[in-house]
Amino acid sequence: MPAEPGVEAVATDLDGTLLRSDGSLSERSARALRAAAHVVHLVYATARPLRSAREVLRDVGAAGDLICSNGAVVADVATGRVLRIAALPAELAAAAVAELTRRCPEARWALDRVEDRVLSPDWPDVLASATARVRRAAVVPADSGVLCLMVVGCPPEIGRDVAAGLGIGCTSSTAGLLEFSAPGADKSTALRWVLARRGTTPDRATCFGDAPNDLGMFAVAGTAVAVAGAAPDVLRAADLIIAGNDEDGVAAHLEELTTHHRRTAEGRPMKLTAYHRADDVPGQAWDSLRERGTTYSASGWLGVREEELPATGAARHLIATDDDGPVAGLETYAFTEPPHRLYAPTFLLDGIVDEQRAQAYEREPYVLGAGWSEFRGQLPVRPGLPAADRAEAVEALTADTLTWAVDRGAHLLGYLFLPLDQALEVARAHEDAEPVVVLQDVENVLRTDWSFDDYLAHLPRNRRTRVRRELREFAESGRTIREVELAEVVDVIAPLNNALMQKYGHTWYSLDRALEVYDRQARHLSADSSVLLVEDEGRPAAFALRYRRGDEIFSRVVGFDYDLPNRADYFKVLMYEAVRTGAERGIAQIGLGLGTYEAKLGRGAQPVPLYSVFVGVREPLPADPAAVAAHNARKVDEFAEQFGRFVVGGADFDSWLP
Repeated sequence: MPAEPGVEAVATDLDGTLLRSDGSLSERSARALRAAAHVVHLVYATARPLRSAREVLRDVGAAGDLICSNGAVVADVATGRVLRIAALPAELAAAAVAELTRRCPEARWALDRVEDRVLSPDWPDVLASATARVRRAAVVPADSGVLCLMVVGCPPEIGRDVAAGLGIGCTSSTAGLLEFSAPGADKSTALRWVLARRGTTPDRATCFGDAPNDLGMFAVAGTAVAVAGAAPDVLRAADLIIAGNDEDGVAAHLEELTTHHRRTAEGRPMKLTAYHRADDVPGQAWDSLRERGTTYSASGWLGVREEELPATGAARHLIATDDDGPVAGLETYAFTEPPHRLYAPTFLLDGIVDEQRAQAYEREPYVLGAGWSEFRGQLPVRPGLPAADRAEAVEALTADTLTWAVDRGAHLLGYLFLPLDQALEVARAHEDAEPVVVLQDVENVLRTDWSFDDYLAHLPRNRRTRVRRELREFAESGRTIREVELAEVVDVIAPLNNALMQKYGHTWYSLDRALEVYDRQARHLSADSSVLLVEDEGRPAAFALRYRRGDEIFSRVVGFDYDLPNRADYFKVLMYEAVRTGAERGIAQIGLGLGTYEAKLGRGAQPVPLYSVFVGVREPLPADPAAVAAHNARKVDEFAEQFGRFVVGGADFDSWLP
């Protein structure tokens, strides 16, 4: 079913239309509404009073306008702030009750007012609510206007006749129930008011309904949609009939509308597809998204991370496509407990929110986008994608991710370890949620697209001397280097990596753990791997595990045999060999990861700031923007003071700040 083009607003009735017959909002409907809220303006229109309508919509968590009491009240659905009231004067309500009960002695009445509900003595308790003030009265109170006068036990024709005589409105949302209101206090007038306030023309609105009180909206909106089982007059007036409320017909229509409404900046439709298992992700399509990607965005890493995911975690891989194929991708993970202490909210938000709030985020489910391991996030896109299309794709991906975060019961959504430009793009996409952009860490990147002589010439004289000395020391050791795939040497490198981890106090690590890690990576990634293995008369002395992605190499990990003397193995395998072979292999740069700044920067690597973007799923993070800016500036200053002097050619640290 194609979605109608040009839709800017969607208005839906609640009872009998959006809600199921038991009065509940299904999870599918809530999810569809959250997704739709990112591409159209939502309007809920109901005969329910404000308090009751907001209560039934509490799990949606999406912005929109709420037309309630059949149009007498318009409010902000999220905050409950009243935007418009059209109340029936008490004396007119009293006159209507007098005439109706005179002509229909069995008639019973009830009043819905801003502050309470008033029920006639014999009115059934069905409208009583735990959230509303309800009282009984024999006559219409004169102290307040009436939003809706409800009457049962009176034929519709008598009700319409009385209403016409008094100049008030009369409609019905349920068989046997008549609803009277002030002139202009109807769904159609309220909808016109909302659309005008939003700058939307009626022809760009779609509305859903089931009862006679929805017919006014049908006359206003460009597309009128009835649910199966609607009143005969409503079915006849509809442009389209969809599945009934118990089959989530509105949700199904919104899902289609949302999918087809997303478009590139050039106006082409853009579709999102979600995969929950790495094996289901079309690897060729995912790997075609090479721009802004890293080795850690390759499809093989999806499998690695899936195996490493805690038992209570969940994965979701999104691909945005247009007529030309994949546009952008985003991998997202939900956790009920931190997968690693460096990915824990208490660590990530240190200095951003108070400790108590950070601990609260950590106790609740939270969602991480753009990956969750290797301390590097990525938002891969199609090579050559125009900036406007890229922004549209990121907005669609992040909107869907926020909806998923709500579905997972998360309170915090984070996109971690992103380059600044990508972090700012994510922040712009989440602008309405008041995102917080935090300097998280700094990675080292070394050029490799030049000759070794040019590399040496780039270094200051004293550092050139040091590099030559280290190269000479390695050459004189007689050690050799050979390059192999990871699958060939898992058993060889695991002990060397474990030795390094133990040397630096990571007692939780073990040889078994190292074997498990590299066996997993070998199964998923061996074809992209490059292990530089240093041998001393056939004995493994050191190694560097690297992965290639396009024209970049990312150094993953190193390890050493500490029973052998150091012969500058670290810098030889980590940096010098990459520079020596980079140009001939078409490698532009090598990512050297975080830390060890003095050593890496002093040998020509450049520092690149990595930012994280945090979004409050249910409410904005309690972080003061000025304090966050000061926090980022302080971290930049601290890095510049400690390591700036080692950066060859200097660094523009002012450009590091958002």
